[in-house]
Amino acid sequence: MNWKKIVGWAVAIAALGFIGYSVFGPKETEKTPEVTTSAVKEETIVEKLATTGTLEPTATQNGVGTGLVTEVNVAVGDKVTKDDALVRYIDGTTITAAIDGTVTALNVKKDQADLSTQTGKPSITIDDLSNLKVSIQLSKSDASIVKVDQPVTLTSGSTEFAGKISELDPVATTTTGATGTTTALGGTISFDTPPTGLFAGFEIDADITTNTAENALAIKVESLLYDKNNKPYVYIVKDNKAKKVDIETGIQSDTMVQVTKGLEKDQKVIVSPEDSLKNGAAVTVK
Repeated sequence: MNWKKIVGWAVAIAALGFIGYSVFGPKETEKTPEVTTSAVKEETIVEKLATTGTLEPTATQNGVGTGLVTEVNVAVGDKVTKDDALVRYIDGTTITAAIDGTVTALNVKKDQADLSTQTGKPSITIDDLSNLKVSIQLSKSDASIVKVDQPVTLTSGSTEFAGKISELDPVATTTTGATGTTTALGGTISFDTPPTGLFAGFEIDADITTNTAENALAIKVESLLYDKNNKPYVYIVKDNKAKKVDIETGIQSDTMVQVTKGLEKDQKVIVSPEDSLKNGAAVTVK
């Protein structure tokens, strides 16, 4: 018996068997991608503009005098009442308080000449610190959506305060700094109730409510996609397949987007779809 031939045939048969199994044998079913969905629902969507402002006194008096100072009746930090005599001069003139407040700057001394007109600094400054306000600067795009009387949530640390836009400057102003020239529209936020625990000069966070849509069809922000032409769309699940749906959107909150066209209530929209997901692809809902 030719053992070499027998071994050769055995190897050949085994190889053919392996090839046949690979080609015609059972294959592992390709796993369809799993997706998470969220239903389209009706919600009240609140659109907000986040910015930062500076705490300032609600009223300030800058008193200016000239000549030899004969009497200084206050020190920095003193509280004063309207009509109190603050500084007297040799010629008999007196700087009196025009508002109730706190002395925050004093640039004169008794028996010395008042040089405030030469230095450009006021002789004395009084600030009303009992009810602060917030000064903000708005860019061109932000200024177009901010209006007087819009509600504002002010946040300092973990404490929130309610307020509203009380004033907007009639024109924008341009300032030049170390980083270049900037143009902004000034505005003022008033507190609904005089705040406590805040100090003029510090910054404070402000969330301005610029728009509200009640009973709006809404989807999660994570569901929204844009095509190469910057047109919004989403994927819904239909017959276990991903279907691309072009939509039109309205206002947006931090978590939800208003849908004005393209979807209906209770439709299932895919949340955070993979970049590889294609229209018509089979999917499995988690």
